[in-house]
Amino acid sequence: MSGGRILVVEVKEKSGVAFGHPLEMIDEEKARRVHTAAAGWLAAHPELAGLDLVVEAAGVCGTRVERVPM
Repeated sequence: MSGGRILVVEVKEKSGVAFGHPLEMIDEEKARRVHTAAAGWLAAHPELAGLDLVVEAAGVCGTRVERVPM
C-alpha cells in the first residue's frame, strides 16, 4: 500500500475555556506517548507499511474544533 496515510488524533474536550483551552492539556510527554503508541500500532500492521503516519491533536470546546499537528 502506498500514497495514503494513517491519521491518529488525540482529542481533548472542555465545556468552556475558563480553565484553559483543551489543547493545553496535551504536554510533551502526552505527545510522546501518542506518537509511540501510533508507531507501535503501525509496526504491528506490516500490511500498512507504505502509509504515512500523521498525528494530530484536536481540541473541542462547545461546537468549535481546532486541529493541530502533534
